[in-house]
Amino acid sequence: MIALEPGGRFDPALGRLPSAVAHALFRGDDWLATSSLSITTALEAAASNTRIAWACDWAVFRTWALGRAAAWYPDERDRIRLPTQPELLVRFVTDMLGGYDGEPARARATVQRYLCTLSTLHRLLDAPDPTKAPMVRNTVKAKTRGSGGQDQAAPLRWADVLAALAVLTRDPGDLKGLRDAALLAVGHNTMARRAELVAINVADLEFADGDGALVLLRPTKQRLEAEPEPRYLAPLTAELLRTWMARGNIQAGPVFTRLRSNGGRGPAAVLLITAQSLSAPEVNTVVKLAVARIAIENGTLDVTGDRREVRRAMLRHAAAFSGHSLRVGAAQDLAAAGVSTAGILQAGGWKDERMIRRYLRKLRAREGGMAQFFGAGAPA
Repeated sequence: MIALEPGGRFDPALGRLPSAVAHALFRGDDWLATSSLSITTALEAAASNTRIAWACDWAVFRTWALGRAAAWYPDERDRIRLPTQPELLVRFVTDMLGGYDGEPARARATVQRYLCTLSTLHRLLDAPDPTKAPMVRNTVKAKTRGSGGQDQAAPLRWADVLAALAVLTRDPGDLKGLRDAALLAVGHNTMARRAELVAINVADLEFADGDGALVLLRPTKQRLEAEPEPRYLAPLTAELLRTWMARGNIQAGPVFTRLRSNGGRGPAAVLLITAQSLSAPEVNTVVKLAVARIAIENGTLDVTGDRREVRRAMLRHAAAFSGHSLRVGAAQDLAAAGVSTAGILQAGGWKDERMIRRYLRKLRAREGGMAQFFGAGAPA
């Protein structure tokens, strides 16, 4: 464990943290394994998914600094140090965005997350933040110019959700289909982030006969300091949720739980409900497979092969979709219904209109003045 006592903090006169501290951070399992009060209190306040992301991001940079970066900085003391040199980060950003030695290129959003984690580490250690250096910021801009920005998840609107529900609930004995149907409907109605969705517990639900339900979304990520926020569930969604919980005998704990096989084959195969919640990344898979099943149903996707091959083909087909698709689609549904920007912001828990504008720009193009002109029978 690393104790950042006096003499173990950033020394302005020295211009860096003591080498023993930096060396331990790079050579240890991860920078989260520290007795630094600044870091440990930050960990206690952070959501579990945030802690996981911090650890993963640091591991990427640490591995790169210990290996690939030696091509430019043979002296390890230039690489294994804090604060990190901006020149080193320029090389890191370039490699991450362009790929190297068989490593695939990372998306701009991924690289920006890496930099955000490095910024957090420096801030917690009271060290100057190299990610704010103009050369680092300019490198990101230069390498991503013309990329069109971060890709937006393809929207999954309520009509699409209804199509998925019809397929997923067709077989009354399909326990997984029922769970996934309930998750899709709740995800759309609440506009919940993935982490918020899988964090829903039975105690967070309040059913009203014939009038849907309310669900409390627990604070996650940037909403750590917020109170649980109630969101509305439509009657159809509430009924799906009731059915899933009754079939699964879910009376307490997480609502959207994992399923496991009893190991049997054929008629003897049974899915068993566990007490373990789905993870946030698993929501992506649920959405992708549901989209692919719609495509199979309407004949736009034909898949053959064994079960693994079929699953891979389905995931490839729905690559543009993710758990965020429900959030994007719901925002577009509200806009199409004439709900004000303020109403959409409230429904989705946003504070900034810029994200809403990103979600709605394609919708407005399809339903805007030019689309209306040609839809009204303009000469082609």
